[in-house]
Amino acid sequence: MFDLPYIATHPLLAQIMKHSATLSEEADGLPPGSPARKKLDRRITELEQYRLPKPDARDLEESEPILDSSGQQIGERHSLRKRFVPKRRGRPEEFRIRTRAALEEKLAHPRATWRELAIKHGFQDRKDLERFVRRLKDVLKREGIALPTKDDYERAAAEWAQLFAPRRNSSVRIIPAYAGERRSARIGSRSTLASIRTLQ
Repeated sequence: MFDLPYIATHPLLAQIMKHSATLSEEADGLPPGSPARKKLDRRITELEQYRLPKPDARDLEESEPILDSSGQQIGERHSLRKRFVPKRRGRPEEFRIRTRAALEEKLAHPRATWRELAIKHGFQDRKDLERFVRRLKDVLKREGIALPTKDDYERAAAEWAQLFAPRRNSSVRIIPAYAGERRSARIGSRSTLASIRTLQ
């Protein structure tokens, strides 16, 4: 599965990633080891558990520096799966990734039952999934992340499809990955778009 189409058509994941990036920038401005930095690190780590699977060896190899005209490094291009905090102990985050995916499917298709979603996403039963969903909702509430609606999912799918709709009297259209970014991102097996993290 390519990451960019998945992110673009799953508004909750997109919001989580955007909020995580904002917190990461804030954390970069704090002294390592400081109480404020540790608190932000914990918040970021908790959110990252609901994002995409951890980057594999190939994703990490595709990381590369961004240089200005003088050759000075001004940023880093890396996989969207890269973690702010590389290692974490505890329950495997795959369960939390499945929880977020199941919740997104419920939001996009309200008629789907929790029992059906539990079976589809590999949970023991409906109650197990609902317990994980309640925990995710608590995290989202603390972080001020609103739940998308069915309309949000329909709109996201339509906008993504429109990007690749055939156009008359036009050749290949290049859509920049980020505003002001002229270079196209390198496409890998798992990262269709590289994220840019500006160095402080």
